[in-house]
Amino acid sequence: MIDAQRLFCDQALEGQLPPSLTGISRDSRRVAPGAAWVAMGAPAAQPEHAAQALRAGAATIISEQQLPGVPAVQMVRVSHARWTFARASAALLGVDRDCPPLLGVTGTKGKSTVVHCAWWGMGSGAARVGTIGWHDGIEERPNPQTTPPPDELHGFLAGLAPGCQGVALEVSSHGCDQQRLAGLHLRGLVWTGLGHDHLDYHGSAAAYLTAKLRAFRWLEHDGVAIINADDATGYVATHAARVAGARTISLGFGDQSVGATLHARLIRQASGYRLVMGDDSYRLPALLPGDYNAWNTAAGALLAEAAGVPLRTALGRLAAMPAVPGRMELLALGPATYVDYAHTPESLSAALGALRQAHPLRRLGIVFGCGGDRDRSKRAPMGRAAASADVVVITTDNSRSETPQAIADDILSGMAERSAALVELDRGAAIVLARRLVGPDGVVVVAGKGHERTQDIQGRIQPWDDRAFVRQLAQPGGRQ
Repeated sequence: MIDAQRLFCDQALEGQLPPSLTGISRDSRRVAPGAAWVAMGAPAAQPEHAAQALRAGAATIISEQQLPGVPAVQMVRVSHARWTFARASAALLGVDRDCPPLLGVTGTKGKSTVVHCAWWGMGSGAARVGTIGWHDGIEERPNPQTTPPPDELHGFLAGLAPGCQGVALEVSSHGCDQQRLAGLHLRGLVWTGLGHDHLDYHGSAAAYLTAKLRAFRWLEHDGVAIINADDATGYVATHAARVAGARTISLGFGDQSVGATLHARLIRQASGYRLVMGDDSYRLPALLPGDYNAWNTAAGALLAEAAGVPLRTALGRLAAMPAVPGRMELLALGPATYVDYAHTPESLSAALGALRQAHPLRRLGIVFGCGGDRDRSKRAPMGRAAASADVVVITTDNSRSETPQAIADDILSGMAERSAALVELDRGAAIVLARRLVGPDGVVVVAGKGHERTQDIQGRIQPWDDRAFVRQLAQPGGRQ
């Protein structure tokens, strides 16, 4: 049994907790006798779920509203159920007090690459959590959500080996809005910048920004915030970090410090990139093409430094880091074919610009689509962003309940000349077509899915792996 007062320490509760509990649950189907159940789902369904939890033996029901059918003696009211659950779950497993250094990365793009760089830079035994998967320092497993629900994340953290150097984790806007990191403390946080994404969930760009800025609340006092000085939101992110009491480092290609106390400047040279901080200059490993990937690499190294790794050591380790799965990953030649997770207008533009820079004077093609039942407002801007390529092939990318052709039409509406793009809704055929049109000396980026291995089409989850498909094209006898 667990002391209920310790579990909900420093939380404002309206009602009487039992003296002790067996645990805490957010799923009424999995409530253990003597546990607390927290109502976090759709309000209309909460009374039914509360009844189910009580039948399973729940000792108390915690909710933002009074639920009919729940005896007053078993009802506890709170102002924010998700925050309450996350705090209590962290206390239950002790990760609010005893946890390896946590390093967060938030922003619209680049999170997975920065997390990988920080994880690799920390060295053997470090852990990571993000879109690509969970790695506990020994092995990897899939992760269905970028930032996991609190109880799942806490269980992962509590199970890490003693002496773990640190944990690099992606902090999504959904995770921020739903308070999934409440109760945890970040030693460092990277702000990669903000683009056009997830407006179907947040409703507006302002609400999206507000949700992302919430991540700074979880920074330790005197933690480290690394801010993208080249992004328009750099100043507001720096302000949020300073309010949290964090040390601020701006990172960018210019001299603008966006109000940070220390500026780290990236310099592009013929021989590669350098990172300059005050009187110190470091060679930056060029892991992936493009200035934004140089930024991601430097941010990852600085984040590893926040966990106690000397910066020069982290950069040295990054020189030997393998490819980040599905992040500007070169998987075939003749033509050079990359697979990338780019799925916003800004990330498409950045990917195409990086490949123009890396492969000047070569025909450049792009294959991409947009997800169905998601933010429709970014489809036309993605079409505009893709139009800078010499060959544009629009295809299917998780169309869900929508028809792929309707999504393609939305993308085409953003292109000044609709005839400048081809539509091939079979994703494999689209890749083969783009490769043929750019020719053996050209370059193709297959964007949108990256590391993913399935397609959701009309409610059916079908196997599909861009990386595996492109790899087999490079094999003898593969389709060209």
